[in-house]
Amino acid sequence: MKKSILIIVVVLISCASSKKDFTKMGGLDEAIQNAILDFSKKSRLYKKNSVFTVWAQDTLYRMVLDKSNENKYKWVEGDLYEQTIAVSITASYNKILMTDSTKVGSIGKFPSRYIERDGKLFYWWDSDQPLKQETLDALGKYGLLQDDEGGWVKFPDMTINDAQKAAHYYFCRNNLKKYKRVTTNKGIGYYDAPKLDCN
Repeated sequence: MKKSILIIVVVLISCASSKKDFTKMGGLDEAIQNAILDFSKKSRLYKKNSVFTVWAQDTLYRMVLDKSNENKYKWVEGDLYEQTIAVSITASYNKILMTDSTKVGSIGKFPSRYIERDGKLFYWWDSDQPLKQETLDALGKYGLLQDDEGGWVKFPDMTINDAQKAAHYYFCRNNLKKYKRVTTNKGIGYYDAPKLDCN
């Protein structure tokens, strides 16, 4: 009995400690920071890999299949989740092709943001952040860069695994300490987002 009470107390303390370190107010950057903090402390996926890709969505829609054309179905934007910011973290197995346009200072053509935590790398694209040499150095350190070999483009082998799971985070826009995590192999927007009490 004492042992099970101790386990419950330890779990509650670890949950509280990571949430205490969360940033409450902010936008995509702060949501990404909070997601990485939670992921590194609570997700089983964190232990299985050392490199992770991060995607963030400030505007999140529930995607629905449009069947109005009998010959061609397509995914379209459905309901808007107005109060929600979404962040996805998934293991990365693919290299990133460096071309002549991959230059320090370029914007939007290459992942320009990263965080290293406990010997693991999280990286993402930021269309407002110019590429820095330190970002290229970090990506190179983890073996993610592939040169186009002087213009003779050799595309990196790509691994696509539909069964691969990702951790999806749904944050209240007005309070980033209110969130839910979903571990799934579905894409964000292609299933119903969890309900959040953002009031």
